[in-house]
Amino acid sequence: SRGEYLQGPPLIPYLAAKTKKVRLGVSIIVTAFRAPAVMAAEVATWDQLSAGRINVAVGAGWMPEEFQAAGAAHIYKKRNKHVVETIEVMQGIWGNEVFEYDGEFASFAKCGFGAKPVQKPRPPMFFSGLIKPETSAKRIAKYGLDGWIGIMDTPEAITTWRTAIKEELEKIESPQTVDQLEISSMMPFEITKEETDQTPNGKLTPTMVGTADQITDNLRKYKEAGMTMPMLWPPFSGTPTEKTIDDMRQLKHDILPNIA
Repeated sequence: SRGEYLQGPPLIPYLAAKTKKVRLGVSIIVTAFRAPAVMAAEVATWDQLSAGRINVAVGAGWMPEEFQAAGAAHIYKKRNKHVVETIEVMQGIWGNEVFEYDGEFASFAKCGFGAKPVQKPRPPMFFSGLIKPETSAKRIAKYGLDGWIGIMDTPEAITTWRTAIKEELEKIESPQTVDQLEISSMMPFEITKEETDQTPNGKLTPTMVGTADQITDNLRKYKEAGMTMPMLWPPFSGTPTEKTIDDMRQLKHDILPNIA
């Protein structure tokens, strides 16, 4: 891709120092681009620096070119195993004074990794899956994760994902219920003066780009479908920062109060 943008992981400590209340995180961390134990220790440091305001979102990734650029092309075909091992290493390091692990992508003797996260038993963890709801549901259920994050999903897709996660939790008789989870999706966001095409074109339709009335209507549909945390992307380019800030203020003060 082209353009100037900052990398997420090294930006988090800066944001932690510049803010006091907002929660922080990277959505999502493609685990294959990081050593599992190093990533676990870094996230714990983030949580210390932010006084317990970190959310952790992990996923396997999907674009071969990204893996090649990151020097991780050899992991691509086993990326799903890598994300599982990373979850296990993160939870093990955060939950134990010392920890050992023997896997394909991480293998180390019992040792410590420095400071633990402020949040107990760990920061909230989210799994991002884009293709198979059943696979994401199994990960969330098995590891007791706190939610799921998709990308540019329609309300109908949100219902599908939520139902799959609910059924998997029930299948393994998990103490968790789907009502305790955050169901989220990353979506472009911008308030326009003119109405945009909101026909059902699936992921090609920017459901959160439109007039205030269109966005209000779509947020109602998402809430009815079971979404609990819309994750909104401001425009990457072409829109002044002042306009984006005004849109966020309008969202908070004029739109969200009308979502019954």
